[in-house]
Amino acid sequence: MIGCQASRRKFSEKLNKTRRRLELLIENLPCDMDPMDYYETSDQFLEPLLLCYESLQSCGSGVLADGRLADLIRRVAVFGMVLMKLDLRQESGRHAEALDAITTYLDMGTYSEWDEEKKLEFLTRELKGKRPLIPRRI
Repeated sequence: MIGCQASRRKFSEKLNKTRRRLELLIENLPCDMDPMDYYETSDQFLEPLLLCYESLQSCGSGVLADGRLADLIRRVAVFGMVLMKLDLRQESGRHAEALDAITTYLDMGTYSEWDEEKKLEFLTRELKGKRPLIPRRI
């Protein structure tokens, strides 16, 4: 247990120093930290995260492991160590296709043929509604 606490403390300290180093880089300020005191690469950062994930899974805490920790692991694996949010958007034609399929299935007409006022009214009504838009059997 003491080894675990020491590992957690070391991980926390290294993580805080990594955050501070990244903040200095963003501000174009010099960083005089020892490279051993922070995570320099995504792989270095992923190693303890994956150990935590495996540990949680092995002791029956998969719900915790598969939550925010798994999300963080995926983000680091895909995007690396960056301090910015990435806004990913789908091309609007794909949304129209999906809504066409739903409204056609529900015998409401074809969404993409509606005028903007009707689309806005429909979307607002559905977003305010308590039932799911898509029937379970679609």
